[in-house]
Amino acid sequence: MKLYILNKKWYTMKKAKIIATIRDTYKEQDLINIYNAWANIVRFNFPHAQYDTTAPVIKLIHELNKKWLTNLWILVDTKWPWVRTWAREKPYSYQKWEEFRIFVDESLMNEDSDMFCDYPYLLEDIKIWDKIEIESWLMEVEVTEVNSDFIKVISKHNLEVWSRRHMNFPWMSLKFPWLTEQDKKDLLFSLECWIEFVAISFVRTKKNIEEVREFLHENNADHVQIIAKIENQEWLENIDEITQASDAIMIARWDLWIEVPIFKLPYYQTYILDACRKWWKPAIMATELLKTMVNSPIPTRAEISDVYNSRIQWADVLMLSEETAVWKFPVQAVETMSKAIEEAEKNLVYSHKDFELVQNDEISLWKKSLVKHALSLADELKINHILVFTTSWHLAKFVSAFKPNQHVFACCPDKKIVDWMNILAGIQWIKMEEWKEHTSENQDITLKILKEKNLISIWEKIIIIWDKKRWQETDPLIRITVVE
Repeated sequence: MKLYILNKKWYTMKKAKIIATIRDTYKEQDLINIYNAWANIVRFNFPHAQYDTTAPVIKLIHELNKKWLTNLWILVDTKWPWVRTWAREKPYSYQKWEEFRIFVDESLMNEDSDMFCDYPYLLEDIKIWDKIEIESWLMEVEVTEVNSDFIKVISKHNLEVWSRRHMNFPWMSLKFPWLTEQDKKDLLFSLECWIEFVAISFVRTKKNIEEVREFLHENNADHVQIIAKIENQEWLENIDEITQASDAIMIARWDLWIEVPIFKLPYYQTYILDACRKWWKPAIMATELLKTMVNSPIPTRAEISDVYNSRIQWADVLMLSEETAVWKFPVQAVETMSKAIEEAEKNLVYSHKDFELVQNDEISLWKKSLVKHALSLADELKINHILVFTTSWHLAKFVSAFKPNQHVFACCPDKKIVDWMNILAGIQWIKMEEWKEHTSENQDITLKILKEKNLISIWEKIIIIWDKKRWQETDPLIRITVVE
């Protein structure tokens, strides 16, 4: 019987996972290097990716994974609805306190200062004194007049504005169609290449997630996990339903700080992390964690503190964006993040805070209760390793949600389930080539191989959790054993 397992070097490192954003410039050795630097998941950002150059890189990742040179899983971040200004042949320099017009019909523009907005419902949704952020807070304007053809605004800053600049509408509910035609094309391309995760931007309600999930189902892609990106103000009223409906949450701090006052961002960050803990969903911290390392091999002290504190605050996954995408110091960035995470985890002692259970079935409640008590028992008896056998990912997900202080091996025969585990903090998956009918057989074989690989020690106590098949259902069970 073969066990596909991460090596000793990987296992002894961090529990939190790392996402590294990559581009189509990555070659075979580049992928191997960021994997060896402790990256778990690679991200393709589709507003900046081309099909013809991205497909070969995804294919290469699959080939390297099959050869066990890497174990990298793939996340695609698609565009989703954006609001932008118009295309210009030359920029216009707006001055502070300058008043100008914004149109949704480009043909009506006749002055150099006129600006176009591609949000078709602007004139319906905007109100006097509403604010619009252009170029990510570089230019804030305030609405002074709403007319049938345009709105009039006054600028609070000086800014030279070029073509196709971002526009944000803090605290305004936008009537977007959710899945655009471009989004569907991006998703279909990604599914054809085989991916494990998709991130959806500017999530407002659970309906956004349900629409994407239905699209995935229609295209035989139920295996793809949906990550909801929290980056606007509407999530505040709907955070519980969004968290329940999604498979993981990403705190996308770049757009979020444009949509909410920046001095409130740390509070909202903690608020979202609490919601993820409440509904036992993995939380991903994103944006500018090591921004200096785009151009420098050394981070700032503040950035190291940001990574450290993100893990202390229970973020399960940390993401690198430009740091690994622009191709200057990608390996150093991943290594730096890993070391900061590892240092934070040395000072983490989890108390296994309880969480809400979305499922109402009795078996899930049993599993949750058993896992919580298993972790408390491991703490009390000073047991260092937990072994989980599961044919679904619920047991592993419950263990991760309760934040184990131990190293956890989760054994599963299903590649799809193993793929999902790669986003769970504290879980080191084991892919089993065959699954014996009796759990004791799986246990004996797994313990023998773990011992041979020096991942566990002889006479060491281990807690084992597994699902025991009973008719059409499974009962959760727990056992303490000694390695012989």
